[in-house]
Amino acid sequence: MKKILTLLLVFAMIFSLVACGNNNTDNTATNGNTVVNTTDGTTNTGDNGSNTDTEEPQGPKVLNLLESSNITSLTTWQATDNVSFNILGNINAGLYTLGEGGVPVGDMAENVEISADGLTYTFTLRDAVWSTVDGEVYAPVTANDFVFAWKKLLDPAEASQYAFMIETAAIKNGKESVKLNEELIGYEADKENIQTMDVSAYEDTDEKTAKQQYDEAIAALEQKIADKEADLTERFGSVDGAYEEIARLIDNLAITAVDDKTLVIELSNPVPYFIDLMAFPSFFPANEAFYNEVGDAYAKSNDTFLYNGPFLFTEWKLSERHYLTKNANYWDAENVQLDAIDFRVIEGVSNDTAVQMYLDSQIASTGLSGENVEKYGNRPDMVPLEDVTLFYLEINQGKGEMTTTKQLLSDVRARQAINMAIDKSYITDVIYANGSLPADYFVPKGFVGSANHDNKDFRQVAEDMFGGGEGYNHYDPAKAQELWTAAMADLGVDSAEFELLIFQGDTAAQVGTHIQNELEKNLPGVTVIVQALPFSEKLKRSDEGTYTLNWGGWGPDYPDAMTWMDMWVSGGGHNSTGYADADYDAVINATKSGDLTSPEKAKERFEALVTLEKKLLEEDQVLVPLYQRSGIGLRDPRIQNWFRQSFGPDLLYKWVDLAN
Repeated sequence: MKKILTLLLVFAMIFSLVACGNNNTDNTATNGNTVVNTTDGTTNTGDNGSNTDTEEPQGPKVLNLLESSNITSLTTWQATDNVSFNILGNINAGLYTLGEGGVPVGDMAENVEISADGLTYTFTLRDAVWSTVDGEVYAPVTANDFVFAWKKLLDPAEASQYAFMIETAAIKNGKESVKLNEELIGYEADKENIQTMDVSAYEDTDEKTAKQQYDEAIAALEQKIADKEADLTERFGSVDGAYEEIARLIDNLAITAVDDKTLVIELSNPVPYFIDLMAFPSFFPANEAFYNEVGDAYAKSNDTFLYNGPFLFTEWKLSERHYLTKNANYWDAENVQLDAIDFRVIEGVSNDTAVQMYLDSQIASTGLSGENVEKYGNRPDMVPLEDVTLFYLEINQGKGEMTTTKQLLSDVRARQAINMAIDKSYITDVIYANGSLPADYFVPKGFVGSANHDNKDFRQVAEDMFGGGEGYNHYDPAKAQELWTAAMADLGVDSAEFELLIFQGDTAAQVGTHIQNELEKNLPGVTVIVQALPFSEKLKRSDEGTYTLNWGGWGPDYPDAMTWMDMWVSGGGHNSTGYADADYDAVINATKSGDLTSPEKAKERFEALVTLEKKLLEEDQVLVPLYQRSGIGLRDPRIQNWFRQSFGPDLLYKWVDLAN
């Protein structure tokens, strides 16, 4: 995840996303999705850190990389994070892949016919096969493989955080499926939450004891469950009837395998970025027969998974190694130049360690942070690392079990105070010192332009409309204290303890300590406990709502501002904050599948999304933006065709080569 990404540096950078969303701190990557810290590079032959040796490599072409987080899932309908998406993007293949500049290139799709109204896509699949981890051909890739995998996104039993992508793609009957799927997932989560609630999570206040608050929370959640059951019963006859309805909706989703080589997709409205979406791992295929054959073991190991992409995942060792080898059965294998990719997995690896591994020729690229920027930033093998990944704090205002602290954070003044209490420039200018930008915005600078606004990007249009080019609710400790004191007084408390979940790594620890110091200094009565967690555990706690503050990141899944804004819809798979607002949801609906989706309303749609960001941050302060990632790194000059993608998987090694 959501993730995952969904969200993106394959370099050893010193960042915490997100998400795609839901990272390590010395090397952060994003899932187009959820961000994960990642570090990678390639084989070096340089001596003593020079990395300039151009002697012809001996033996196979093996790309040596460094990864700072483990994979959370290889199941395409459950993956949400950057690390998982990066692996999936190289061992699996969808209808399209991304080439240089993020341009979609046909992969499993040999060609496509698009109806004049832009509502029907007819894909003809090329001759391609599924392979086992041993390189044996298992079966042809067929249109039904896409139908099967896409419908899995909507199965409530899978609780997929990326189910919303079916609605994003505007697949006919998908909107209704996504809505009911989210309702059922939320209903089951509430039932689980009531079983895990504990009075110890509450604190006495001036007005109520912890037990009184606990009893009220139990009663409120019981009523919420009862209301949901009553609503589902009214609409579908019973809760079981609702499950029967979701099965019917999934069955009627407008994706059809006409025959083995023909896949037809009908849309409810035109989607200008539909082909781009087809390169995203959530839309990859899966073989139904193999899935049924291996059962619950599916994708839990590299030998219970099938491969139709450029590489096979031949070795998967937790916290140790990810080893990929060229897939000889891939339809375009002749254009895959690498023989293998060897990731060393070191959770929470520091930037100093990553840089030294590069200088020792163990890896071929790394990001630079802190003192290493000045120390190594003028080398001839330095490369810029531009990015559109945004890092931020999730604020739990009601996800999971309601507690006294969450009640406080449900007050918008408390959330605004947290944002205004943090000097973000210290993070970018002192801790990272690599060109990252402090952010009071959510849609990054340099991402998506509008032809209807003289090709200005989102931030420039925000500046023209609201003076919001640099975002909203800026650093102001005095105002933060005023807002915070008022929120505390209304709840009847005089202290609050926050647990701040951060990525592992020494740079992440510095960022966590800075946030801790700022909040304790500028907000009266606040204590912050900083907790560094492995990425998978951190992502799990965010998804469950068992957190107070969570440092996350998000990189785009596709080239449209919607990839940032629809994260926060009520009950959305990536909305881990508990935020719910009917007006916000209505604008998302209008811009995703409603009256603003027609081509002639493109200008109005763009401005609606700009306005929505203002509501998200200035009015509701749903999250606290921290910084937009950027930086510089070191890379082996022998590497060719290293195309870091601005959305989806960070880097597709199909194109990479090592010069002789």
